[in-house]
Amino acid sequence: MSVAGKNTRNEIWPYSTFGVVVLVGTVALMLFGVNSSVSADIGPLLAGLALSTYVFRFGLPWRWLNFLFLASFLIVGMLLGQPGLMWMGGYLAGAQFGVAWRLTAKKSKVKATWTVNGRGIDTLTEARKVARQELDILDGERHHRLVVEHGPARFEVAGSMPSSLVCHRNHDANNDFSWAVLKNPGQTEDRSVEVPIGRIEGFIPSRYVNDVGAVDKALKEFLKNPTAAPPGPEWDTAEIAFDLRLSA
Repeated sequence: MSVAGKNTRNEIWPYSTFGVVVLVGTVALMLFGVNSSVSADIGPLLAGLALSTYVFRFGLPWRWLNFLFLASFLIVGMLLGQPGLMWMGGYLAGAQFGVAWRLTAKKSKVKATWTVNGRGIDTLTEARKVARQELDILDGERHHRLVVEHGPARFEVAGSMPSSLVCHRNHDANNDFSWAVLKNPGQTEDRSVEVPIGRIEGFIPSRYVNDVGAVDKALKEFLKNPTAAPPGPEWDTAEIAFDLRLSA
């Protein structure tokens, strides 16, 4: 299964860092290069930096303009000689800053209160309704996973209806060691059960494979208080919980 999405902040840093490195290197070449001339080089550097930052932040209205913009960048860079290197350095640095800016703006957008399988939902009533609908259509194939999120809290179900379901919850999904897996108290025999999960088959100990009744109850408890630690002995918080999540 896919683990929780990457933190946007971690995606921003590589672009920002690489952009700074390129910009510093270009400025150093402008100041200390053999044939450098600050008065001739500063204009192309700033122009490439500003134009590229804008384009990679806001984009262009038509796709063919992207190819035209890239071609003009290369042609101008080759024709200008030393100032062309400044133009290209500014362009490359600006591209990184533009992408980082776009990711920052995306991160700062207000998120919906609830997310069910990637769909933002603002009310608990609607989240409960959609989550139950998604649970009902789990077939282990095309529909093989239910994911409900509320802030850092996450609830997951994998498998197929009505009795081959593996259920996890976490009050802080950023912490891999705080996952809990729902146990099936009716399973005294600990055998391996095949649980269909899309194109793969997960082999899960039978004591962690539940029917829809137990999972629906767990879902309702999560919706009532998503940020609480998993309550009751029916949840196993040992290390196997995270391992089974990867298996499922």
